[in-house]
Amino acid sequence: MVIFFDVDGTLVDEATQIIPASLEPALQALRARGHVPVVNTGRPYGNCDPRIRALPFSGWICACGMQVFLEGTQIHRNYPTLEACRHMLDMAKKHRMVAVCEGESAVYFDRHGDLRGSGPREALRIESVGIQSGTLAVEEVRSLQVQSGTLEDAWDRGFVKFVTNDTDCSDRQGFIQAIGADFDPIFREGDMIEFVAKGSSKARGMEILLEKLGVHRADTVAFGDSTNDLPMFALAGTAIAMGNGVPELKEKAHYITDTVLQDGIWKALTRLGLIDATGHE
Repeated sequence: MVIFFDVDGTLVDEATQIIPASLEPALQALRARGHVPVVNTGRPYGNCDPRIRALPFSGWICACGMQVFLEGTQIHRNYPTLEACRHMLDMAKKHRMVAVCEGESAVYFDRHGDLRGSGPREALRIESVGIQSGTLAVEEVRSLQVQSGTLEDAWDRGFVKFVTNDTDCSDRQGFIQAIGADFDPIFREGDMIEFVAKGSSKARGMEILLEKLGVHRADTVAFGDSTNDLPMFALAGTAIAMGNGVPELKEKAHYITDTVLQDGIWKALTRLGLIDATGHE
């Protein structure tokens, strides 16, 4: 079995940033039984919590399928071109959208602009906690602090993906249409929209990894809590929503487990018979 896990709200409690103590033994038990645990997150790898990167995952699907790694080797990358990034920044200004851009090890946003949206708030949180980033290769782990920069920096360097929030005078539909040749929107909670390179999604990342492993989609399980997990749920053989998940996702789940802090992952894996009650053989 290949088991896919969202991160925020699934492996990590969003309100407290606590990772349940039951998670690591559950992952170790999965691997001991020959299963393949894989992270499937909207974050670029460099912006992922270092505590999650230290856990025994076999694979990583990051940035909603734009980066795919298996046992330390990158097997897929689909980044927007610098030209597409610059066009997006121009259109965000024209259509009065608040944009937060995520690079491989940097987050770019207008610190002096409208900070009311969830994207800017998350950028400020990342900046404040000093999340560490590093290379996935086991033999060359480096501790690099995720940098924060301006949208002018994003113009110079490009980015992997981005999120937007509306302002009081945004032209959301005009913006989406203007960048539609390069980016696909994922509508999140409230007015937040997550944008990925055309054709990318958590489901597409799963397809790439499953093809590499030679595993059929029926032999997969997916855990999630948010609307960007909907494509993952549509592909997985078994879809499990966290107890703290949004209603739209719970409607698509085969099973709703407990919350992160109530050991929802552990309980669901036990219920499915993928690990036993103690997490050992």
